[in-house]
Amino acid sequence: VYEITNRLSKAPNEYANASNYEATSVSTNSDHGLYERLAVGGHYEEIRNLRIRQDLFVVALDIGTSSSGYAISSYDSYKRDPLQISTFSWKSRTDGFQHFKTLSAVLLNPSGELHSIGYDAEYHYINSLQEEERQQWFYFQNFKMMLYNHQISRDLILHDVKGKPQKALKIFAFIIQGLREDFTTRLAEQITLGEGAVDEDIHWVITVPAIWDEKAKQFMREAARQAGILNDRLSIALEPEAAALYCRFLPVEKLKGSSQDEEISQLKTFSPGAQYLIVDLGGGTVDITAHEILPNGALKEIVAASGGNWGSLVINDEFINLIEDLTETDIMKFIKENHPDDFLTFMSVFENKKRVFSKDDDRVILHVPQSIRDIMCERLGKSVEDHIEEIDRAQEVKFQRDKMYIYNEAFTKLLSGTIEKIVLHVTAVIESNKLKVDSIVLVGGFAECDLLKSTFRTSFPDTRILVPEDPVLAVLKGAVLCGRNPQILQTRVCRYTYGICTTVDFDEKYYTPDKKIHIGGNTLARDIFNIHIKANETVHIGQKGTPKKYYLNRDDQDQLDLEIYASTKTKPKYTTEDGVFYLGILVIKIPQMAAVCNKSRYFSVSFLLDGTEMEVEAVDSATNETTGVKFDFIG
Repeated sequence: VYEITNRLSKAPNEYANASNYEATSVSTNSDHGLYERLAVGGHYEEIRNLRIRQDLFVVALDIGTSSSGYAISSYDSYKRDPLQISTFSWKSRTDGFQHFKTLSAVLLNPSGELHSIGYDAEYHYINSLQEEERQQWFYFQNFKMMLYNHQISRDLILHDVKGKPQKALKIFAFIIQGLREDFTTRLAEQITLGEGAVDEDIHWVITVPAIWDEKAKQFMREAARQAGILNDRLSIALEPEAAALYCRFLPVEKLKGSSQDEEISQLKTFSPGAQYLIVDLGGGTVDITAHEILPNGALKEIVAASGGNWGSLVINDEFINLIEDLTETDIMKFIKENHPDDFLTFMSVFENKKRVFSKDDDRVILHVPQSIRDIMCERLGKSVEDHIEEIDRAQEVKFQRDKMYIYNEAFTKLLSGTIEKIVLHVTAVIESNKLKVDSIVLVGGFAECDLLKSTFRTSFPDTRILVPEDPVLAVLKGAVLCGRNPQILQTRVCRYTYGICTTVDFDEKYYTPDKKIHIGGNTLARDIFNIHIKANETVHIGQKGTPKKYYLNRDDQDQLDLEIYASTKTKPKYTTEDGVFYLGILVIKIPQMAAVCNKSRYFSVSFLLDGTEMEVEAVDSATNETTGVKFDFIG
């Protein structure tokens, strides 16, 4: 029995906005029975004061640093069981295994056109292209972190594994396009009657890390638009929130208590008033958020989302450092540039080993491609085995024919540095916010690591450490639930202070002389951070902030451009001070009115958080009507 069953049981007169619809059955080959095409008047129905999105399908796309995939829920299936979410396996022709997700990889032909994504892209690049052909093709992998480490714009450039450039927006659009086309192809194969799903039947959800800012969210939205997804058919889900919602819906028997390696009793997952922490352990980033269960079953965010670039790919860098420490500096860079196929194969093997490594394993065995062994021997001037003996590192590693053996202590060291940083940050979040969490829930691919779970158990002995039975899919399935339940999170804690750059009357008591300017006979202070939302402020979703006035300058003015800034500080004074960063332009279109003097005309601007994205409302003083606004955060 799922925890939300009672809320979703349909009783007479309980659906305020779904009293009449027609359903025509469409046969499928799905394990979940019939899909239904619902002709409904609106996209939402009210179920006990929480909006449920009615679209025929909700499809979530999880674009991860290491892997990507999608999941789907039909409306009828959701009403029967919210956790009836379909995911799809992906076969890697490189290792021969089925995977929950495909690689976050994109392959372009020499003309810069999309050839393939995921495991197909990897296989074609490694096995079908000759080395001289690879110089002309473009292969991108693990590129998501570029949106975390760089200034985002439409012109941001990514470099492929051989250093060749392409626009980042194009690459992200291509992987979204590839996932979208794969989904529509599989759906068409399942539906045997009728014309199948159309754009109006599908609501799409794309996941992003909670620590990304508004620029990155708009970037992903623009990439989705270029991939053929309509803007009004798309919502953005924050990864740890999606995972939290998935775990919130799970009965406890689906959560493993890693402290005892056994299933917890048949109690419901969390009761009203309970607080829990979600740690999303992705490939690129680690995201942390904390929620409290409200009496109506909805969620309240109690701490602003935080995290950092401590994802499991950092451990890959540690592995590369180990290889180069044992052999020669930059040897892996040389291998990557000259033998990218073997480099990718070698790193793929390590990627799988680090997830399944147990603290009780004596050693980890990796297959070493022949080209890598040959390069090592050539650079060292001797066999790798002899070299390891000479430098007295045989107690850590051993090379024998096509195998590399890494012993327990050395492999543990590769992982422990990153794990310790994660634990330290979680500890800081709990202590600095005086949280009394009942549970810490670990999700993401790295949550499968036994060493990580045991470290959390030791570090937080009085807190339940829980892991869903499919942690790698928690974000993906949770994103589907976010799409169906746009109101499930009712309050959010802001990560940043948001405001608009403006000028005010100069007062020497408050403003420094360098901010003094003279305009039209007036003495003003420039670069003032006019605060609309404060960092660490609890905001109700959909609730407008206090409006603030922004005046026009000229009678012929046809638009008002306002610069939006953000800061980690709660009370920034100037937009030029440390800790403040520029987000983008807010453009307000001004309806022209012959009888109105623009110099006395202003717009009352209010900020609000609608779900995971910021929105702005502008009310024209001349008409008292809301006018159109447009963000441009990515240039």
